[in-house]
Amino acid sequence: MHRKRLSSLALVCMAFLQFNCGGCDSSGDDNIVFIPDDDVKTTDVNYDVEAMNQIIASFSSPVEMAALLKASNVPFSTKYLVDPDMVRNYTSSFKKALGLGILSADLGYLNVYSKTSQILDYLVSIRQLTDDLKLGQFFEFATLKRLATSDDNIDSLLIMSVKSYQDMDAHLRNNQRSNLSALMVTGVWLESMYLVTQVAKEQPSEDFKNTIGSQKQVLKDLLPLLKLFAKESDKNFTELVRNLEELKDVLDVVKIDTRKKENVRPHEDGVFEQDYEDIVIVSDEELVEIITTTEKIHNKIIN
Repeated sequence: MHRKRLSSLALVCMAFLQFNCGGCDSSGDDNIVFIPDDDVKTTDVNYDVEAMNQIIASFSSPVEMAALLKASNVPFSTKYLVDPDMVRNYTSSFKKALGLGILSADLGYLNVYSKTSQILDYLVSIRQLTDDLKLGQFFEFATLKRLATSDDNIDSLLIMSVKSYQDMDAHLRNNQRSNLSALMVTGVWLESMYLVTQVAKEQPSEDFKNTIGSQKQVLKDLLPLLKLFAKESDKNFTELVRNLEELKDVLDVVKIDTRKKENVRPHEDGVFEQDYEDIVIVSDEELVEIITTTEKIHNKIIN
Protein backbone atom coordinates (compact mmCIF):
# COMPACT_ATOMS: atom_id res chain seq x y z
CA MET A 1 0.00 0.00 0.00
CA HIS A 2 1.51 3.32 -1.02
CA ARG A 3 1.34 6.27 1.35
CA LYS A 4 -1.15 8.91 0.36
CA ARG A 5 0.05 12.49 0.56
CA LEU A 6 -2.74 14.42 2.21
CA SER A 7 -3.09 18.17 1.93
CA SER A 8 -1.05 20.23 4.37
CA LEU A 9 -2.16 19.86 7.98
CA ALA A 10 -4.74 17.23 7.03
CA LEU A 11 -3.60 14.71 9.58
CA VAL A 12 -4.43 16.67 12.66
CA CYS A 13 -7.44 18.31 11.12
CA MET A 14 -9.05 15.07 10.04
CA ALA A 15 -8.62 13.87 13.60
CA PHE A 16 -10.92 16.63 14.87
CA LEU A 17 -13.87 15.15 12.95
CA GLN A 18 -16.40 14.95 15.73
CA PHE A 19 -15.73 17.84 18.07
CA ASN A 20 -18.76 19.05 19.97
CA CYS A 21 -19.13 22.09 22.16
CA GLY A 22 -22.80 22.17 23.02
CA GLY A 23 -23.35 25.65 24.39
CA CYS A 24 -19.81 26.87 23.69
CA ASP A 25 -19.43 30.22 22.00
CA SER A 26 -17.74 29.47 18.67
CA SER A 27 -17.41 33.11 17.75
CA GLY A 28 -14.12 33.22 19.70
CA ASP A 29 -11.68 36.09 19.83
CA ASP A 30 -8.53 35.40 17.82
CA ASN A 31 -6.63 37.67 20.19
CA ILE A 32 -7.31 35.56 23.26
CA VAL A 33 -3.99 35.17 25.06
CA PHE A 34 -2.94 31.69 26.09
CA ILE A 35 -2.18 31.66 29.81
CA PRO A 36 0.73 29.30 30.46
CA ASP A 37 0.81 26.95 33.41
CA ASP A 38 3.78 25.72 35.40
CA ASP A 39 4.71 22.64 33.37
CA VAL A 40 5.09 24.07 29.86
CA LYS A 41 7.43 27.00 29.52
CA THR A 42 6.99 29.84 27.11
CA THR A 43 9.30 29.07 24.21
CA ASP A 44 10.80 31.27 21.55
CA VAL A 45 11.30 28.30 19.21
CA ASN A 46 9.86 29.19 15.82
CA TYR A 47 9.91 26.10 13.67
CA ASP A 48 9.71 26.21 9.90
CA VAL A 49 5.97 26.14 9.16
CA GLU A 50 6.52 24.76 5.67
CA ALA A 51 8.67 21.99 7.12
CA MET A 52 5.88 21.17 9.56
CA ASN A 53 3.40 21.10 6.68
CA GLN A 54 5.62 18.66 4.81
CA ILE A 55 5.86 16.41 7.85
CA ILE A 56 2.11 16.32 8.32
CA ALA A 57 1.49 15.87 4.60
CA SER A 58 3.45 12.61 4.74
CA PHE A 59 1.29 11.12 7.49
CA SER A 60 -1.52 8.69 6.96
CA SER A 61 -4.51 10.32 8.62
CA PRO A 62 -6.35 8.53 11.45
CA VAL A 63 -9.35 8.22 9.14
CA GLU A 64 -7.16 6.69 6.44
CA MET A 65 -5.70 4.25 8.95
CA ALA A 66 -9.15 3.27 10.21
CA ALA A 67 -10.49 2.95 6.66
CA LEU A 68 -7.69 0.51 5.90
CA LEU A 69 -8.72 -1.62 8.88
CA LYS A 70 -12.38 -1.58 7.92
CA ALA A 71 -11.62 -2.40 4.28
CA SER A 72 -9.59 -5.36 5.54
CA ASN A 73 -12.69 -6.62 7.39
CA VAL A 74 -11.14 -6.00 10.79
CA PRO A 75 -14.00 -5.97 13.32
CA PHE A 76 -14.46 -2.88 15.48
CA SER A 77 -13.07 -3.17 19.00
CA THR A 78 -12.77 -0.67 21.83
CA LYS A 79 -9.74 -2.55 23.20
CA TYR A 80 -7.56 -0.64 20.72
CA LEU A 81 -8.69 2.74 22.06
CA VAL A 82 -7.56 4.87 24.97
CA ASP A 83 -10.05 5.25 27.80
CA PRO A 84 -11.41 8.82 27.38
CA ASP A 85 -11.77 9.18 31.15
CA MET A 86 -7.99 8.88 31.46
CA VAL A 87 -7.55 12.54 30.53
CA ARG A 88 -9.16 13.56 33.79
CA ASN A 89 -5.85 12.58 35.37
CA TYR A 90 -3.91 14.88 33.04
CA THR A 91 -3.05 17.98 35.05
CA SER A 92 -0.34 19.47 32.82
CA SER A 93 -0.62 21.25 29.50
CA PHE A 94 2.03 18.89 28.13
CA LYS A 95 -0.12 15.83 28.84
CA LYS A 96 -3.32 17.58 27.77
CA ALA A 97 -1.94 18.55 24.36
CA LEU A 98 -0.55 15.07 23.81
CA GLY A 99 -3.82 13.54 25.00
CA LEU A 100 -5.82 15.80 22.70
CA GLY A 101 -3.96 14.37 19.72
CA ILE A 102 -4.37 10.80 20.98
CA LEU A 103 -8.11 11.04 21.60
CA SER A 104 -8.59 12.81 18.27
CA ALA A 105 -7.00 9.85 16.48
CA ASP A 106 -9.40 7.52 18.28
CA LEU A 107 -12.28 9.65 17.03
CA GLY A 108 -11.14 9.00 13.47
CA TYR A 109 -11.44 5.28 14.16
CA LEU A 110 -14.89 5.65 15.76
CA ASN A 111 -16.09 7.80 12.88
CA VAL A 112 -15.11 5.29 10.19
CA TYR A 113 -16.92 2.52 12.05
CA SER A 114 -19.94 4.78 12.73
CA LYS A 115 -19.88 4.10 16.47
CA THR A 116 -21.94 7.11 17.48
CA SER A 117 -22.81 5.71 20.91
CA GLN A 118 -19.13 5.54 21.92
CA ILE A 119 -18.29 8.92 20.40
CA LEU A 120 -20.05 10.94 23.11
CA ASP A 121 -17.59 9.98 25.85
CA TYR A 122 -14.66 11.01 23.66
CA LEU A 123 -16.34 14.30 22.78
CA VAL A 124 -16.80 15.14 26.44
CA SER A 125 -13.12 14.52 27.18
CA ILE A 126 -11.92 16.40 24.09
CA ARG A 127 -14.12 19.34 24.96
CA GLN A 128 -12.54 19.39 28.41
CA LEU A 129 -9.03 19.38 26.94
CA THR A 130 -9.72 22.13 24.41
CA ASP A 131 -11.29 24.28 27.10
CA ASP A 132 -8.34 23.72 29.44
CA LEU A 133 -5.88 24.60 26.66
CA LYS A 134 -7.90 27.72 25.68
CA LEU A 135 -8.34 26.40 22.12
CA GLY A 136 -12.09 25.92 21.83
CA GLN A 137 -12.51 29.26 20.06
CA PHE A 138 -10.83 27.87 16.94
CA PHE A 139 -13.42 25.18 16.25
CA GLU A 140 -17.00 25.66 15.13
CA PHE A 141 -18.01 22.61 17.08
CA ALA A 142 -21.70 22.50 16.18
CA THR A 143 -20.94 22.71 12.45
CA LEU A 144 -18.15 20.13 12.67
CA LYS A 145 -20.49 17.73 14.44
CA ARG A 146 -23.18 18.18 11.80
CA LEU A 147 -20.74 17.61 8.94
CA ALA A 148 -19.27 14.58 10.65
CA THR A 149 -22.61 12.77 10.72
CA SER A 150 -22.61 12.36 6.95
CA ASP A 151 -19.96 10.78 4.74
CA ASP A 152 -21.19 13.00 1.91
CA ASN A 153 -19.77 16.04 3.70
CA ILE A 154 -16.24 14.70 4.17
CA ASP A 155 -14.64 17.20 1.75
CA SER A 156 -16.31 20.19 3.39
CA LEU A 157 -15.34 18.84 6.77
CA LEU A 158 -11.71 18.52 5.76
CA ILE A 159 -11.52 22.07 4.40
CA MET A 160 -13.13 23.52 7.50
CA SER A 161 -10.94 21.47 9.84
CA VAL A 162 -7.76 22.49 8.02
CA LYS A 163 -8.67 26.16 8.43
CA SER A 164 -9.39 25.63 12.14
CA TYR A 165 -6.05 23.97 12.75
CA GLN A 166 -4.11 26.58 10.77
CA ASP A 167 -5.68 29.36 12.86
CA MET A 168 -4.97 27.49 16.06
CA ASP A 169 -1.37 26.75 15.09
CA ALA A 170 -0.74 30.40 14.19
CA HIS A 171 -2.25 31.50 17.51
CA LEU A 172 -0.04 29.11 19.48
CA ARG A 173 3.08 30.27 17.63
CA ASN A 174 2.20 33.93 18.16
CA ASN A 175 1.82 33.25 21.86
CA GLN A 176 5.04 31.24 22.00
CA ARG A 177 3.20 27.97 22.47
CA SER A 178 4.18 26.17 19.26
CA ASN A 179 5.29 23.28 21.46
CA LEU A 180 1.62 22.44 22.01
CA SER A 181 1.04 22.11 18.27
CA ALA A 182 3.97 19.72 18.06
CA LEU A 183 2.54 17.65 20.92
CA MET A 184 -0.87 17.34 19.29
CA VAL A 185 0.73 16.20 16.03
CA THR A 186 2.79 13.64 17.95
CA GLY A 187 -0.25 12.36 19.82
CA VAL A 188 -2.23 11.79 16.63
CA TRP A 189 0.67 10.00 14.95
CA LEU A 190 1.49 7.79 17.93
CA GLU A 191 -2.10 6.67 18.48
CA SER A 192 -2.58 5.90 14.78
CA MET A 193 0.65 3.89 14.79
CA TYR A 194 -0.46 2.02 17.90
CA LEU A 195 -3.85 1.23 16.39
CA VAL A 196 -2.51 -0.34 13.21
CA THR A 197 0.26 -2.26 15.01
CA GLN A 198 -2.20 -3.77 17.48
CA VAL A 199 -4.40 -4.99 14.64
CA ALA A 200 -1.37 -6.28 12.74
CA LYS A 201 -0.35 -8.31 15.79
CA GLU A 202 -3.63 -10.22 15.68
CA GLN A 203 -4.32 -10.19 11.93
CA PRO A 204 -1.07 -9.89 9.94
CA SER A 205 -1.30 -8.66 6.35
CA GLU A 206 0.93 -7.09 3.73
CA ASP A 207 -1.11 -3.88 3.81
CA PHE A 208 -0.59 -3.51 7.54
CA LYS A 209 3.09 -4.33 7.23
CA ASN A 210 3.55 -1.70 4.53
CA THR A 211 1.66 0.94 6.48
CA ILE A 212 3.70 0.29 9.62
CA GLY A 213 7.02 0.22 7.79
CA SER A 214 6.28 3.47 5.97
CA GLN A 215 6.13 5.28 9.33
CA LYS A 216 9.93 5.06 9.50
CA GLN A 217 10.30 8.22 7.44
CA VAL A 218 7.51 10.01 9.26
CA LEU A 219 9.18 9.54 12.63
CA LYS A 220 12.55 10.46 11.15
CA ASP A 221 11.07 13.80 10.07
CA LEU A 222 9.10 14.38 13.28
CA LEU A 223 11.92 13.86 15.77
CA PRO A 224 14.02 16.91 14.75
CA LEU A 225 11.00 19.11 15.40
CA LEU A 226 10.54 17.67 18.90
CA LYS A 227 14.25 18.02 19.58
CA LEU A 228 13.98 21.78 19.02
CA PHE A 229 11.82 21.97 22.12
CA ALA A 230 13.91 19.48 24.06
CA LYS A 231 16.86 21.83 23.54
CA GLU A 232 14.95 24.40 25.54
CA SER A 233 15.75 22.27 28.61
CA ASP A 234 12.18 21.01 28.75
CA LYS A 235 12.33 17.74 30.67
CA ASN A 236 8.97 16.59 29.31
CA PHE A 237 10.10 16.95 25.71
CA THR A 238 13.46 15.37 26.53
CA GLU A 239 11.71 12.28 27.88
CA LEU A 240 9.32 12.18 24.91
CA VAL A 241 12.24 12.36 22.48
CA ARG A 242 14.06 9.62 24.37
CA ASN A 243 11.04 7.31 24.05
CA LEU A 244 10.51 8.03 20.37
CA GLU A 245 14.22 7.56 19.67
CA GLU A 246 13.82 4.02 20.97
CA LEU A 247 11.00 3.45 18.51
CA LYS A 248 13.05 5.01 15.72
CA ASP A 249 15.87 2.54 16.42
CA VAL A 250 13.64 -0.45 15.71
CA LEU A 251 12.07 1.23 12.68
CA ASP A 252 15.51 1.85 11.21
CA VAL A 253 15.67 -1.80 10.09
CA VAL A 254 12.87 -1.11 7.59
CA LYS A 255 13.93 -0.60 3.98
CA ILE A 256 11.70 1.54 1.78
CA ASP A 257 12.03 1.43 -2.00
CA THR A 258 10.16 4.22 -3.75
CA ARG A 259 9.13 3.26 -7.27
CA LYS A 260 7.41 5.18 -10.02
CA LYS A 261 4.01 3.80 -10.94
CA GLU A 262 3.01 3.10 -14.50
CA ASN A 263 -0.22 4.07 -16.24
CA VAL A 264 -1.31 6.63 -13.67
CA ARG A 265 -4.85 7.75 -14.46
CA PRO A 266 -6.95 10.65 -13.17
CA HIS A 267 -9.90 10.08 -10.87
CA GLU A 268 -13.40 11.13 -11.86
CA ASP A 269 -12.77 14.59 -10.41
CA GLY A 270 -9.76 15.01 -12.70
CA VAL A 271 -7.18 14.77 -9.91
CA PHE A 272 -4.34 12.38 -10.64
CA GLU A 273 -3.34 9.83 -8.04
CA GLN A 274 0.26 9.89 -6.83
CA ASP A 275 2.66 8.61 -9.49
CA TYR A 276 4.88 6.70 -7.05
CA GLU A 277 4.51 4.04 -4.39
CA ASP A 278 6.59 2.87 -1.47
CA ILE A 279 7.66 -0.76 -1.36
CA VAL A 280 8.34 -1.66 2.27
CA ILE A 281 10.81 -4.41 3.09
CA VAL A 282 10.73 -5.76 6.66
CA SER A 283 10.95 -9.30 8.02
CA ASP A 284 8.29 -10.87 10.23
CA GLU A 285 10.73 -10.90 13.16
CA GLU A 286 11.53 -7.22 12.68
CA LEU A 287 7.84 -6.40 12.45
CA VAL A 288 7.17 -8.14 15.77
CA GLU A 289 9.85 -6.01 17.41
CA ILE A 290 8.33 -2.83 15.96
CA ILE A 291 4.88 -3.81 17.22
CA THR A 292 6.18 -4.67 20.69
CA THR A 293 8.19 -1.46 21.01
CA THR A 294 5.29 0.69 19.77
CA GLU A 295 3.02 -0.84 22.40
CA LYS A 296 5.56 -0.27 25.16
CA ILE A 297 6.23 3.36 24.20
CA HIS A 298 2.53 4.10 23.68
CA ASN A 299 1.52 2.73 27.07
CA LYS A 300 4.36 4.55 28.81
CA ILE A 301 3.37 7.88 27.26
CA ILE A 302 -0.39 7.69 27.88
CA ASN A 303 0.14 6.68 31.49
